[in-house]
Amino acid sequence: MLKNYQYYQSRRHIILKSFMATISSLLLIGISVSPISWEHNPSIMTFQTILITLIIINMLLFIKNDKSIFKTLFIIFLTIYLYAKFWTFPETAIMLCMFALAPLIPIFLFDKKGFYFVSSLNFLLGPIFIYFIATTNLQYTYTYIAFDPFGNTLNFIAIQILLLFVFLGTNNKIETIRAFHKELQQAKQLNSIGQLAASIAHEIRNPLTVVKGFAQLLEQGKTLGEKETEYVKSILNELDYTQIIINDYLSLAKPQSVRIQTLDLNAEIRKVIELLTSYAQHQNISLNLIINDDLTVRIDPIELKQVLVNIIKNGIESMEGHDVISIETRQKGEMAKIIISDKGSGMTEEQLKMLGTPFYSLKDCGTGIGLTVSYNIIQKYKGEIKVESQLGKGSTFTVYLPLHKE
Repeated sequence: MLKNYQYYQSRRHIILKSFMATISSLLLIGISVSPISWEHNPSIMTFQTILITLIIINMLLFIKNDKSIFKTLFIIFLTIYLYAKFWTFPETAIMLCMFALAPLIPIFLFDKKGFYFVSSLNFLLGPIFIYFIATTNLQYTYTYIAFDPFGNTLNFIAIQILLLFVFLGTNNKIETIRAFHKELQQAKQLNSIGQLAASIAHEIRNPLTVVKGFAQLLEQGKTLGEKETEYVKSILNELDYTQIIINDYLSLAKPQSVRIQTLDLNAEIRKVIELLTSYAQHQNISLNLIINDDLTVRIDPIELKQVLVNIIKNGIESMEGHDVISIETRQKGEMAKIIISDKGSGMTEEQLKMLGTPFYSLKDCGTGIGLTVSYNIIQKYKGEIKVESQLGKGSTFTVYLPLHKE
């Protein structure tokens, strides 16, 4: 796969260099055969020479460094050059076409900012230029524009609209490929985790079960002192935590037996809240459920519980206590909406982008698997998880699930 990537990257550089060389050649040929001479029009020739020099310099710098600033400057200077040619050769109709097609350059170079800049400039200045020419003495110079100013304006705007749709379609295709590539990489990573977990989980589970059994026997014994009892409890707690980690990995390693049922969503959320209430109270946190609508969904209750427990438990652990986690349900269109808000530590924008990535966790003892599993479950049921967060102020997880209709 890497070889293919390198091959297409190499082709991209060849195409880019060929494009730049062609542009440079055309610019140099154009100025060398120009009917405008240094003797009669020194200012115009100087201006064009400076522009061509700046265009070529930025082309070379962009090819060498591949930095967006040089690409943007190249687009700006080339656009100015096309505008200048339009005014320099008033009797040449092709110059209006070159001026109108200026947004094609940033489309070819996949420069979003450059496209919006050039396209906005064309949308604004094109009709103004045509109107100005048609209503002044310039109409006798730009005869092809003055002959049909309304038609020229309409055609110019039509070209800009067509180029806008070309850009939107191209940009959407690129974003689709990027999203697909990202999801493919994540799927491969999850598959690797699953294979690793499947190969070692049972081997780890067997000795852990034996150790835990003997630790429980020791805990029940009457000969242990107070310190020894605490040590045994610590061992059992750590073994329980180890079991949680193994379960997280196993949930990725093998597909669970799915039992999709028609559920009263609010009732299922109440069960989860009852399950987590004691844990929350131990952290001096209360859970508040707000129900706005009756909601019915089709989902495996175990998987739904897994998602809710992961998110609410994360919220509890992000707070320092003496506060409330709000769980609200409502209907939005054809979707059930579960809003889980905490007032914990919150997250930065970079941390938000990493959520759901395997092994990524903000907790010191986290596996980075819980949210990955949650995202996968909700996506499997054609739902979505959206997260809003502010550092130091808390986070809001919004879970969307399709409503079930009889």
